[in-house]
Amino acid sequence: MKKIILIALFLSTINFNTYSDQFDLRLKTLFDDLTLIENELNAGPTINQIWSIWSEIGNFEAQQKFNLGNQYMAKRQYLKSIDMFSEVLDIDPNFAEAWNKRATLHYIIGDYEKSVSDISKTLELEPRHFGALDGLAEIYISQDQFEKAAQTYKKILEILPYSKKAKMRLEYIQQSFI
Repeated sequence: MKKIILIALFLSTINFNTYSDQFDLRLKTLFDDLTLIENELNAGPTINQIWSIWSEIGNFEAQQKFNLGNQYMAKRQYLKSIDMFSEVLDIDPNFAEAWNKRATLHYIIGDYEKSVSDISKTLELEPRHFGALDGLAEIYISQDQFEKAAQTYKKILEILPYSKKAKMRLEYIQQSFI
């Protein structure tokens, strides 16, 4: 009986997932940790772990296309990258980071309407996505929607309470426009 209990306990600690994404159970702990960290420097490793988890998908073909989309993005081949992330989303429309990457590309090429649409889908799937929130705040600022930008920076600060950028931008908006 003791052996069965020990085996069950051991097996419960193994992660049988072959992939991660916004549904990965490790994210809860990582996000909880972020609220306890006192500065951006100390948050770096935790944030990197979150980005790493967000960037993994459980489909080999989709993962290859996602990686290729990132390579195109790094080479500033934005339209190819958009196409590649769109192909990823055809395979798995619930992969939040592909929506976020495509939103970033739409922002870069100046298509804010498509960017906001993809950010909305990202946040529907992963409401804690601080990168998507930051992009949304940037769009709001560029469109002189300062109240919406301020609200978005407040959401970021709920996730990353030490974010200097969010604090500075929020303070500037509140002093200058609201």
